[in-house]
Amino acid sequence: MSSRRLGLAALLMASVAGPAASEPEACGGSAEPKSAATRKAEPGAPAVLERAPEEALFPRASRQAGVPDGAVFRRGGSWTRLEGSLLVGSQLVDQDLGFARNIFQTVSAEADDVGFGEHYGARASLFAVQYLGVEASYTRTTTAFEFSVTDEEAGTFLLEPLLQESRELSLALVAQLPLAAMTPYAVVGYGWRNSEVEGGDEFRTGAAMFGVGLKVPFPTIPVSLAFDYRRLGYPGGEGALHLAEGAGGAAIVSALTMGVTVRVGRLR
Repeated sequence: MSSRRLGLAALLMASVAGPAASEPEACGGSAEPKSAATRKAEPGAPAVLERAPEEALFPRASRQAGVPDGAVFRRGGSWTRLEGSLLVGSQLVDQDLGFARNIFQTVSAEADDVGFGEHYGARASLFAVQYLGVEASYTRTTTAFEFSVTDEEAGTFLLEPLLQESRELSLALVAQLPLAAMTPYAVVGYGWRNSEVEGGDEFRTGAAMFGVGLKVPFPTIPVSLAFDYRRLGYPGGEGALHLAEGAGGAAIVSALTMGVTVRVGRLR
């Protein structure tokens, strides 16, 4: 009885294991597992990704092997020879006009910071190569000066602010680094300013200028948002707005702007 049971068990095991074990040999192949690319061709097999997992997870590395990348990085690092910008911003102004004094009163004055929207203008940039170009900029600024009066009898009080309208022109060298998601840049140059105070004569001054910025491109149109910081130190002296004693009207200006930059011409 025991030999009959052993024979029946052996027959059942051979019928189950036989086809699976003999199939690779009958086809002349090996029993290695099939890849996803092979399984997708079998009838009735579940759908799989047509490209390999590393191509789906790492598009930047796949681009080097000729796999097309997504729209966000399709124009990454590209540049054009010509750019135009419109900008608006504010200025931090450090300008002490000094003071004037008589036997009864002392008058002092200093500049207020320029509020957002009171500093605006336009820029144009021309790039000879990918990383280096030149820029011309024109801006207008309204600066208010606060006058404080100290009187022996009336105490201290403020006068109406005095407004100064300025037109600023600058020329600069631009160094940029076009990347996929942003373009950092730096500028160095020289700026000229013509200013006119209410009821006064126009005066001119100039100063060296330097700054840094960042351009963030939109993925599908040739437009970028630009964020910019620039610093100028305008000297005082003859013609500059100042009171009789103390400071000579020198101004240290830190301009903070944001704007829209349009790339003109063929992408490179």
